[in-house]
Amino acid sequence: MKRFSWSRPLGYIAVIGVVALAYFIGRLGRGDNGTDETARETPDPGYAAHDAEIIETGYDGRERYRLNAKVIRQQTEAGTIELETLEMNYHPGAQPDIAGESRPVAADKEVWRLTSDRGLVRADGDDVQLEGNVRVTGSAPDSGMPLSFTTTELRINTPTEFIETRAPVRFNLSGYELLAKGLTADLKAGTLRLESDVHGQFAQK
Repeated sequence: MKRFSWSRPLGYIAVIGVVALAYFIGRLGRGDNGTDETARETPDPGYAAHDAEIIETGYDGRERYRLNAKVIRQQTEAGTIELETLEMNYHPGAQPDIAGESRPVAADKEVWRLTSDRGLVRADGDDVQLEGNVRVTGSAPDSGMPLSFTTTELRINTPTEFIETRAPVRFNLSGYELLAKGLTADLKAGTLRLESDVHGQFAQK
């Protein structure tokens, strides 16, 4: 015997009524817009890593730069990668301007070494920003003379090989120490310029 066969139509009505009531109460609890806060999609937090390395290469596979950092955090919404306590080896001239173009052999071996407290890399890897106790050592464009400078912030655009800062700079080249506000270096064009308020002295060794 089907005990509830007789009451099935009434049962369906009762179930529909309960569902409708629950839906109405749920809408009231969520407010006028009916949006369930708990059902909202949470933003992707990205990844985080300790003692990690980032390597950026050009279209020909040559290494443009290598970044080592104690902490790396990806910010997916901003499209950036944050770094803490980093060391960077940057290879200006590592990639030809045009596919198939040859570059001097010496360019492959040239390395600028940079360190800073913090850094920020854009998602495409082309733009690197350094902040806090920035120190750079390398070779002067064209002359190959050793140079070094310190500043509080620095921006590097790797495809154009352009480096710049608007912050105060302490610059050393071949025994001379120069103080200035701002520095730009176009490594493709072989130029480096201290922007303003330049003061210098010969450093005794």
